[in-house]
Amino acid sequence: VSPRNFFLFTPFLPSCVVGTVESRSIVEPIRKLMQYEARPILRRFNDKYFSNVTRENFQEARFLESACTKIDQKNNCVYCQDISSVSGPCDAFRLEYDKLVVAVGATSNTFNTPGVKEHAFFLKELSDASVLRDRMLDAFETAALQDDLAEKTKLLSFVVVGAGPTGVEFAAELDDHIREDLARLYPAEAKAAKVVLISSTDDLLSSYDKKISDFTKLLLEQSRVEVRSGVRVVEVQKGAVVCRNKKTKEEYVEASSLTLWSTGVKPGRLVEDLLATIPEQTKSAGMLVDTSLLAYGTDNIYAAGDCAVLYTGNAMIDELGGLFQRADKDGNGTLDKKELLSLFSKSPVVEKYPQAAVFQSKVDEDFDEIDVDGSGAVDLEEFKALLLDVDSSLRNLPPTAQVAGQQGSFLAARWNGESTKGFKYFHKGSMAYIGQEKAAAQVSMLKNLLPEMMQERLPLLGEDIILTGRLAEIVWKFLYLDMQISNRNKLQVGFDWTKAIIFGRDTSRF
Repeated sequence: VSPRNFFLFTPFLPSCVVGTVESRSIVEPIRKLMQYEARPILRRFNDKYFSNVTRENFQEARFLESACTKIDQKNNCVYCQDISSVSGPCDAFRLEYDKLVVAVGATSNTFNTPGVKEHAFFLKELSDASVLRDRMLDAFETAALQDDLAEKTKLLSFVVVGAGPTGVEFAAELDDHIREDLARLYPAEAKAAKVVLISSTDDLLSSYDKKISDFTKLLLEQSRVEVRSGVRVVEVQKGAVVCRNKKTKEEYVEASSLTLWSTGVKPGRLVEDLLATIPEQTKSAGMLVDTSLLAYGTDNIYAAGDCAVLYTGNAMIDELGGLFQRADKDGNGTLDKKELLSLFSKSPVVEKYPQAAVFQSKVDEDFDEIDVDGSGAVDLEEFKALLLDVDSSLRNLPPTAQVAGQQGSFLAARWNGESTKGFKYFHKGSMAYIGQEKAAAQVSMLKNLLPEMMQERLPLLGEDIILTGRLAEIVWKFLYLDMQISNRNKLQVGFDWTKAIIFGRDTSRF
């Protein structure tokens, strides 16, 4: 059950906005993927000789293009609604289940920032890419009608909030598009255009290796992208964003005719409503699951992808008293900012809790909010509230297609009786395009070339290789091309890249 009848390769969405890759090249029809011929050759070989599954006795899955509106876990059923523009008399129905897999992804997290939903744009779906493309090209056409340079600059100021992979790649792709294509068609407007990348942390791509972060910042600074590090957006307005420097607390306004919001994800309403009915679900970041991906508090609901949070059993709240006493150096029963920062930055806390860095950042940025009574120090109750707040929103696996793909394969193998092991995520690496025909890659290259069963047995090949520059772009293109499901899409993406190099990107509005 899904409201869209295609699989979308989301890492290419920034490329779709500017026309480096066409939208039809990154979608795969779900109905076609469910056919026997669409199964990988190795999968068919295994089914035929080890599972006795052939073309003749293969049972094709049933697909329903509808949106799930409610999950009734007590009665083992889901309620669905046809939300398409064409609907018939049977547009709402109920499905009963023996086992349910919730893999609905997540929505953009606005952190309740005023004006985001009204004035900012997101990049999660193909429709988002289309809207962003139209808005960006419209800004150039409108600016071409203006004689005042200041007005041109105002219309051609593009702000990207969030310096994760999506934010960095969009800013880089947009800069490439302006410099390589739009500069020839709109010379005066291209000179007036600027792209601003706002990061709440001091590092770009903060989840990557420090070398990648530094290289990315250096490369973007050599382009038209203006990086604002250590800045938080406190409000999004119709033609601007209000920013606050986290160190100086100074607020200022940044003009923006297009604001892209890419600051992380949170569960959608369907998952939030389900979590509210299960007392054992304590994570606000998603559905808490065990190593079989079974949701806690249920016996037949599984979760995978961005909406799932794998339980690791190392929540700091479990050691509340001990942590507080360890941090309270002067023994006065309260913790000042210095004591809190020291707790989350030193052994043994750092070694035991990988999320300690997140707590350290939270204390450094929002100590005044943590200190509810304004006493200048945090008491035990305030410290408890801090641990609960941060722990509930943490996820130990990144919300990426790589994680979702491995979890989907794991569930299929487990339910087919091919494996009894618990889920273990194998990180194949992280990649990002950072502009000017350069990329950043943090990947276990040798390990990726081996069959999955051998990858776990060769830990020496598991160390990440850090690549930056043109070589990294070749690796990025090769691996992302290989991630396309069908040979058709692999060819189409390759043709799109070749076409953009020879003829440039298309600048039509349609």
